[in-house]
Amino acid sequence: QDLCETQFPKKHYECLTSCEFLRSVQTLKPGDCPAAERASGFAAACVESCETDAECTALKRCCPNGCGHTCQIPKNPYKGSPLKPRKELLFVEQPSGLLEVRWSSRFNVSVEPVLYVLQRRWNFGIHPSEDDATPWQDIAQVAEERVLLSDVRPSRWYQFRVAAVNVHGTRGFTAPSKHFRSSRDPSPPPAPSGLRATHITMGPGSLLTVRISWTLPAEPDVPVHLYKIYWSWTVPGKSAMLSWRRRRKTSDGARSSVDLEGLQANSSYSVEVQAISYWGQIRLKSARASVQFNTQLHNQTSAVSKAPELGLVSMKRAAGALEVGTPYYQDRQLQVHIYWKKRGGTNIQLVMVFKEVSSAHQGCIYLIKNTEKIRILQQV
Repeated sequence: QDLCETQFPKKHYECLTSCEFLRSVQTLKPGDCPAAERASGFAAACVESCETDAECTALKRCCPNGCGHTCQIPKNPYKGSPLKPRKELLFVEQPSGLLEVRWSSRFNVSVEPVLYVLQRRWNFGIHPSEDDATPWQDIAQVAEERVLLSDVRPSRWYQFRVAAVNVHGTRGFTAPSKHFRSSRDPSPPPAPSGLRATHITMGPGSLLTVRISWTLPAEPDVPVHLYKIYWSWTVPGKSAMLSWRRRRKTSDGARSSVDLEGLQANSSYSVEVQAISYWGQIRLKSARASVQFNTQLHNQTSAVSKAPELGLVSMKRAAGALEVGTPYYQDRQLQVHIYWKKRGGTNIQLVMVFKEVSSAHQGCIYLIKNTEKIRILQQV
């Protein structure tokens, strides 16, 4: 009652009536309990194994047997339920792209209104397949023997089935219809959305790797087979003819990112991504999405060269050679790990963080020991 008052203040009575009906459906199943003297096996046991129909599985009802109550299969379980519609469904595709699905019902003597529930499933591909089809889904509940569908997609094989329902229940769905596929040609896939450059790392020879990410399309007419990635760049200080370069590669259609390797530092890059689908021998291409970024490292070399200033800190000389990890970007900062072994066998790790502040370049050096972070030098 509280739910009806808050969610449907103008239709409070209708909401309560619907709730009471749903409750009655769960507690009182269709069909008649068999005569008590006809019970056999456990159904005839003198026990109180149930109190309501809701406690019994499937179509069974909680019925008396003369000395108790047990779950039993009722007689006439479809009493009062409408007959199934005829299994032949008619499909009419309109020029606007709408699909009309029609069916016809057998003669029914029913005082109560009859509601029709339409379900469908589909599969991609050149040929229909029930094994590769999606699960059945409810798509319409109507009181007439037809429905107009606006979301039918080309390149999909559809099957439909329909059930007639009234207050007493239903006899189930018709057998699956013959397969239907739209006569319209599929559309090209949409251009990749949310294109962005992320996760910049440095590899051998001071070359960079940049991850390009995008959002996969929700439901294209035809699945994306592959993505084509094009990238070009310019190098400052060179003529336009010498500084412009262009490359390309492909990525699987199920992936939403690709790594561009071997990029140069201090350069401006432009990346384009295009989705490609195949429908038979026809190639469908999306528009290209683009993103621009640069790989300026903000005087990384001069900053690293000041690392010997660690001598300003009161600490013992490290034993053994230093090990320098691969520089990488994290949270828009260039970082590098330096490792050495202190006397006594304790591993010490130094993390150098180079941070851009306004137009000046400052940095911080941290000493990490046993996961505790200690700032040991403010200016680099």
